[in-house]
Amino acid sequence: MDTKKLGKKIKLARVELDLTQTQLAKKIDAKQKSISRYETGVSLPSIQTLVKIAKVLKKPAGHFLEE
Repeated sequence: MDTKKLGKKIKLARVELDLTQTQLAKKIDAKQKSISRYETGVSLPSIQTLVKIAKVLKKPAGHFLEE
């Protein structure tokens, strides 16, 4: 899994819905810093977290995992 590609997809989906990192973090009960790390490819969200992110961003979880 390319962490940078995953991060870009999360960021793009978040921006499409006009959400800030802080707003997304609150909706999934996480810290803004975690969202930043996912989006920059520094770290990978767990599967549970990715599912939460996908629900908030109105995308299937698989969308973020596709190459």
